[in-house]
This record gives sequence, C-alpha cells and structure tokens, in this order.
Amino acid sequence: MLERTIKNHVRNRLKKLGAYYFFPVQMGLGESTVDILACYKGQFIGIETKAPGGKLTERQIFVLEKIARAGGYAVVIDSKEKVDEFLTADNFSR
Repeated sequence: MLERTIKNHVRNRLKKLGAYYFFPVQMGLGESTVDILACYKGQFIGIETKAPGGKLTERQIFVLEKIARAGGYAVVIDSKEKVDEFLTADNFSR
C-alpha cells in the first residue's frame, strides 16, 4: 500500500467527521511539521503518514514529540485500519 493511499483515507475520514484539516507543503520556510494538521472537537491533531514498514525521520519524531508535549494528539498512521481505529468521533471529546 502506498503512503498516498493512506493519506487519501485520512482525508476522507477527516472530511466525514467534519474536522478542519490541512496538508502543509514544506518549502523551507518556517517550522517543519508533519504530513497533516487537523482540528476536531477542539483537539489539535498532528498526523504523520507512512507506507507500511516506513520509518520516521529524526525531524518527524521531534515534531510529533513537540505536538504531544503541547497537549495535542501526535500519531503515526501506516494503514487504513489505523485510520479507522484512531479517527473516530468517540476518541475525541470536549
């Protein structure tokens, strides 16, 4: 399965939930970030997508840890099953 397929599944799930989401384009300006930034029910979510078996870079680990320390959800998703497991309305409450 390609990373692009997983990103599309994440996009579709976020859209179905009614979440705000953004796929930043890294252009060397400002802070580095993860593949997808989202907000759902007042919760900040940073998502890094990988093809199955894909490894995180040191920068990606750093950014995910920074998001988690700030109180956001920081998640790595490498399968459609993980998308369906993590991105459910029940996992986010106010």
